[in-house]
Amino acid sequence: MDKKNMRKILQKIALLGIIASLSMFTLGGCQKQTTETKETKTETKAEESEDKTEKEGTKEVENTEDTNGEAEEKTEEAADEEKTETEEKTEEKTEEKKVELEKTEHPTFTSDGIRKLVLNRDGEEIFSLSKEPADYKMEFDYWEILNPYDETATVNTETMYKLFDVLSGFDFSTTAEVPDGTDTGVEGSTTTMQIDYTESTDTSAEADKTVTLLLGNEDDLGNRYVAVAGYENEVYTIPSSTLEAIYNLNPFDYILKIPALVNIDTVESIDIKTKESSYTMKIKDGKYYMGDKEVEKETFTTLYQALLNVMLDSNLDTPKADNEKEEVLRMVFHRSTKEAPEITLTYYTYDGNYDSVAVNGTERYLVKNADVNALVQQIAEAFK
Repeated sequence: MDKKNMRKILQKIALLGIIASLSMFTLGGCQKQTTETKETKTETKAEESEDKTEKEGTKEVENTEDTNGEAEEKTEEAADEEKTETEEKTEEKTEEKKVELEKTEHPTFTSDGIRKLVLNRDGEEIFSLSKEPADYKMEFDYWEILNPYDETATVNTETMYKLFDVLSGFDFSTTAEVPDGTDTGVEGSTTTMQIDYTESTDTSAEADKTVTLLLGNEDDLGNRYVAVAGYENEVYTIPSSTLEAIYNLNPFDYILKIPALVNIDTVESIDIKTKESSYTMKIKDGKYYMGDKEVEKETFTTLYQALLNVMLDSNLDTPKADNEKEEVLRMVFHRSTKEAPEITLTYYTYDGNYDSVAVNGTERYLVKNADVNALVQQIAEAFK
């Protein structure tokens, strides 16, 4: 995806927020329901408190120690209630994650049905890509590369689906003819490929099936023996060149070339710090502020778009020591919903042409310092 198309995406995010509004509809409903539930609980507790007060009002308080003792007991009960609620929510989330997937013997999947891909080479995980829906995200941002990156990296779905097209071409309907005495190498192989998927045509459907492929030795025809874990007695072949291309993929090719994607509909404020000054952008009650000054939405979103428009140039192999670099720009995106994580982007000097950028404290990428300097200047001009 080129820089022009990327800017169109950012402009749509900042100015229109159409997709975000649709995806946030669910969140709004959940927030409303949660609010109503909390209000109901509050009213119930208030009524119970009033009843207790009326009943206690008919009795004489014998001494201060009894009163303090009751207060402490109530505080402990409230704390226990809150702890129990938190534990219950944690257990619910854990249960959601523990959905048992059906292990398939003869998998068939389409590119639209794949939900997770994990590559292991010689027992080491080298790549992990999965669909992780969240109410605060836009639909195309559901995908995450959790290895070697994390949830802050935005997946380039165009490149991703090209990879899925290759995976969907695997054929497990006919086993290979293996000459007697051949060591296929699939038994106990630690070079594996896990694919979670669904056969449903509903693009929002979650994975309900999983398969782990065991990659073995090569045959004499340029193929590699492959078996499905748990069914090693049936062996298949896949062209070695295809598997090499998959295992030698460059993760950087599978992300959008922006440090982070922060949906403006989930932002409460942004703290900005340059070498010379500090600034704050804020959204409150549908109004937009730059510092203490209320501004037009277009003025606000134009700068907001620019904050996310510094394009990544490449991965950073070795970050410099703290005493060898200087902070150029720091931006902290505070979110309006607890579910959405706070995002901090920090730019440091690197060399004559590049700055490094850290996302939530982790330096992973290089950007052109000319782009960072231009952004710093644009920020200063916008706050004049």
